[in-house]
Amino acid sequence: MVETYLYGPFRHGASATMQRADLEFYGINHYRPSFVARIYFNDPEVDADSATEERDSYAGSFAIFGHQRCSGDEGHCDVHPHARRFDDRPSHPLTRAFKRVIVTEALRRCLTTEDLTITVIAASSDDTPQPDQPLLDFQGMQLTTFN
Repeated sequence: MVETYLYGPFRHGASATMQRADLEFYGINHYRPSFVARIYFNDPEVDADSATEERDSYAGSFAIFGHQRCSGDEGHCDVHPHARRFDDRPSHPLTRAFKRVIVTEALRRCLTTEDLTITVIAASSDDTPQPDQPLLDFQGMQLTTFN
């Protein structure tokens, strides 16, 4: 199963003096099959067949270890927020994930234009159909640069 996501264009605001650039994904739902997400900058033509690390537009990747099925009793996989401010117990295993991808070199290659388009190719080896459930389901994405 392969899915393609296209975000942008938007102004990246990066300067030639940046020391580092991170692309961060917040609130990733991993109650899905396991998958690898490959990220490409300013290359809306990339597809599942051409999505390789050798491509000039390749920015980085991340993997999610999915939890596709619940094998517990009813309510076992429901994520409950911590009730106390200083509760130091581990979070629920299905708490949404965070991933940071260092994209410095890829963003430097895009400094000739002010706009940035991000293409994400998410691929899973699981071909079981997931009705109305995209592989990559997240709450926010942020590009951060450091000077």
